[in-house]
Amino acid sequence: MSTHSILRRFAAGIAVILLAAAGLGLAPTASADTSLNIEFEIQENDTVDFTMVMRDDDAGSSSNCDASNIEDRFGDGIKINAKSGDGGNSCTITIKDLTLKQVSGSLLADIRHEGDFFTFKMYSSSRSFDQVTVKVTFPGNVSEVSGQGKKSGNTATWNNAQDETKDLTAKGSDHASPLFTIIVIIVVIAAIGGGVAAFLIIRRKRAQAGIAPGAGMGMGQPQPGYNPQQP
Repeated sequence: MSTHSILRRFAAGIAVILLAAAGLGLAPTASADTSLNIEFEIQENDTVDFTMVMRDDDAGSSSNCDASNIEDRFGDGIKINAKSGDGGNSCTITIKDLTLKQVSGSLLADIRHEGDFFTFKMYSSSRSFDQVTVKVTFPGNVSEVSGQGKKSGNTATWNNAQDETKDLTAKGSDHASPLFTIIVIIVVIAAIGGGVAAFLIIRRKRAQAGIAPGAGMGMGQPQPGYNPQQP
């Protein structure tokens, strides 16, 4: 892809997925089906893990799927991994521990920590791809999702982001729900308590029936036909 083409993409304010693809030299072709899967995972310590998977003819070739093509956008200390797949037809980019400032400055997405919530905004995506999926995972439950996005627990998902006419926005808690933690504890205690109760009931029934402990395992009961006087 030419430098002029990349700059035109920047000037157009394209979505994070297109920015990353442009940096890699990955341009969607008109003749082939193309798809992009974008994931942001927001951590409680104000860092973000980013994953992008692009599928297209030759997307995973050594000349296209090269992390060095976009490393300079994030400054020193940022580790970017690029992995080819699907016989050279897909490229997976992963970036760990980005700061909120690095996300907003390099990925054309904006993530902010405001009070007890994180807010997410990704600028209106391009329709140059056949299928675009965007997923954002917050530390706590999602409270708001724009457009046709769906919320499930801690995650907001747009399965057809290429059809959204406005910016993608979402809001989620910056910590796990105490209620969820309480429920997990109750389930664990109930499971332990249930096991203890079952053990006590079995022992009580055995005692009432006069069955010695260990019976049923070849111990404590003479075998049928056994004669201690028989040599």
